[in-house]
Amino acid sequence: MKIALIEFSVENFKIFKNKVTFSTVARKSDHTFENNGESLLKTSLVYGPNASGKSTLLDALAVMRGLVLNSATIKEGAKLPYHKFLLSDEENSPIVWEIVFSMDEKIFKYSFAILNDRIFKETLVEILTEGKEKKYLVRNEQSIELFDVLKKSEDVISKTRKEVLFLSAASQWNDSLAIGIAECFKNINIISGQKNERHGGFTVKLFKENPEARAKILTFLKKADFCIDDGVIEKIELPEKVREHMMLIGNQKDIPNSVDTINFSHAKFNSEKENVGFEKINMGNESMGTQKFFDILGPIIDTIENDKVLFIDEFDNSLHPFLTKFIVDIFEKNNPKNAQLIVTTHDTSLLSYKDDFDKAQIWFTEKDKFGIGNLFSLAEFNLRNDTEYSKKYLEGRFGALPFIESL
Repeated sequence: MKIALIEFSVENFKIFKNKVTFSTVARKSDHTFENNGESLLKTSLVYGPNASGKSTLLDALAVMRGLVLNSATIKEGAKLPYHKFLLSDEENSPIVWEIVFSMDEKIFKYSFAILNDRIFKETLVEILTEGKEKKYLVRNEQSIELFDVLKKSEDVISKTRKEVLFLSAASQWNDSLAIGIAECFKNINIISGQKNERHGGFTVKLFKENPEARAKILTFLKKADFCIDDGVIEKIELPEKVREHMMLIGNQKDIPNSVDTINFSHAKFNSEKENVGFEKINMGNESMGTQKFFDILGPIIDTIENDKVLFIDEFDNSLHPFLTKFIVDIFEKNNPKNAQLIVTTHDTSLLSYKDDFDKAQIWFTEKDKFGIGNLFSLAEFNLRNDTEYSKKYLEGRFGALPFIESL
């Protein structure tokens, strides 16, 4: 099921005490695509100092996604991810999530709140023309009302425990609308800044099983100037000590005896600089930048080919500024199905491409003296057309900079 992200909001989650809203709505331009009457951005960049909320924004969406997809399967009495804002003496305050998204020919707004160990509220409405709303679900704790096509799943109400989202339960019991929305959430890919390597296995699998994807991965590696001519998948035996270590840290019993690995071919030259063949180099011996770029190529290709939404945290980690711009350009210029890319980054070189971005694409996070995070867009500033975004940002004109005292 295809999804287009329109807005995402969260309140009282970790650093975000007050409600913050990220939006992809913008005026029509080369950076947008039309979807159900809305002009939506293909790419967005989120800047801000460390510990200001960039990763938390993605973490909040990941928690929402996880609850929608998995809360129906958690054990009775299991703990919910109740990570509220801690730097306040307010108690018993709910965490609230809200997302507005397009699914096929309709726009939905889905929201829920959790309070300690239970679902506090849950609503699903369809947004109609002129701002009107069509109700499907209204929940206040264990009081659940269903409307329209959801009414046929009234028997699921009795199966919905206090720690389970009704939408998650209904999707498990084959409600078509709930299944469609769950599929939309599955099509939101989120890459954590510290855990890019977990996506390397997906890219290797894609490289091994999909000839078209393999060709695209090699093309991107060549265009990125990694001096790679080809690549082959080979199986390697895992040493017993490695298997024992994997079982220990992963708490798994069925560790395979062998795994797929990829070897890249690099051209070799003699003293006369003549090509004399190729040398195979295992992925583990490639540079960190090559490994990071390869790891995220799988999710990038999957997102573009299947019209998904991709979030990447710490986008510029181990990547040259030209590579980050290269990836953004893929979504801006080679994206026929209008997939969306949202990244958090410190790479201010991207801001220097002023003519390649619209103000609505650039977002900032910052934290005030009370430890409260905020999120805002560059579109909120009244700027001259010749403003150099990178220079003004580093001068502190937009805020969202760390205050570092001299030693």
